Amino acid sequence: VSDSMTKGGVQGRKQAASASRLAPLATLALVACLVALSGDNGSGAAMGPVSDSMTKGEVDHMFRDKVFLEDYPKWAKTVPQINAAGGLNHGEWKYYKGPPFLQRVTMYSGNDADISRSGNLVRRVLGLPLSFGKWEGNSFLDNFDSQQMRFLASNQHSALVIPPLTEGNMPLLPDGAKALLHTYAAVGHNTLIVCGGPASVNFINMNLLGSEGERHLAPAWTRGPYEKQSVAVGTPFQTLPVTLPNVKNHAHGVRKESLPHEAVSYFETDGVSVVFSLPFGAGQLMFVGFDYTILSRPWVETLISAAQFAN
Repeated sequence: VSDSMTKGGVQGRKQAASASRLAPLATLALVACLVALSGDNGSGAAMGPVSDSMTKGEVDHMFRDKVFLEDYPKWAKTVPQINAAGGLNHGEWKYYKGPPFLQRVTMYSGNDADISRSGNLVRRVLGLPLSFGKWEGNSFLDNFDSQQMRFLASNQHSALVIPPLTEGNMPLLPDGAKALLHTYAAVGHNTLIVCGGPASVNFINMNLLGSEGERHLAPAWTRGPYEKQSVAVGTPFQTLPVTLPNVKNHAHGVRKESLPHEAVSYFETDGVSVVFSLPFGAGQLMFVGFDYTILSRPWVETLISAAQFAN
C-alpha cells in the first residue's frame, strides 16, 4: 500500500492551510467592528459626524445677510441692537442677572404716562436712550399685560419706574397685569417706583393695594420743605439733602395716617409723606411725590437714589 496522498487528501490539506492563514485576519476584522461600535473611550479621539448636517460656517453663510435678532420684537433689544446692522449677540441667560432681554432699569411708557414732558425728564434722569426719537427697546414698557412684562416679572435686583400719570388717564389694570406687577416686586428683590401726584397715588390704590373698599392711601398736600427722617440712614437716601422743597406746589404726598403700619416714610412734614416705601415680599414699592414737570436738583437726586434700592 502506497503512503502517497490521494488527490482528495491534497485538496483538503490546501483548504485547511488557507483557513488557518485567514483566521487571524477575521479576528482582527471582528475586533475592529467592536471598537467602532462601542467607541474608543481610552484614546479620547473625536468621533466623526453622525450626520451630514450643515456646519456652523455653512449656517453663517446661509444667514450672511440677516441680523441675528431681527426675528425678536423690539422690546427684546437695546437701542444699539435696534440700530445695528449686524454682528449682534443674543445675550446669554445668567442666574444672577435674570432672564435675557432685560435691563436693570425699565420705564413705563404707555398711553397713560406723560412722555412728552414729565416722562421725558424722568427718562433723561434715568439715562435711558431713545431710538431716533422713538420710545422703543428693552428700556421701555408700554403694556403691563404683555409678554415683555412676563419676562420683566422674572427680573432680579432691578427697578421699574412709572413716571407721573395724566390725571384723566389712570389705568385700571386687568387682574393678570396686577398679578405680574405684584410678582415683579415680590419675587426678585425688585423696586417698583411710582412718581407723581394724586393720579399716581390712585394708580397705587387701584392696582397694588387690594380690592375696592379696603384701606387706601389718601392723597394730600402741604407746604414744604419736607424733612428727611432718621430711617433714611443706611439707605441710598442717606446722602440726600436734609429737606426736599415744594417747588411751586409740584410736590405731592399722602396722609401719613393712611400708610400701612409696615410702610417706611423717608421725607415728610405736617403729617404728609412725600417719599415712602411699602414692602412687597422680597421687593418694595417706592413712591416719589414729585411731578417732574420742572427741574429740581433735590428731586432729581431723589429719583436717582430710589433706583439704587434694587442693588
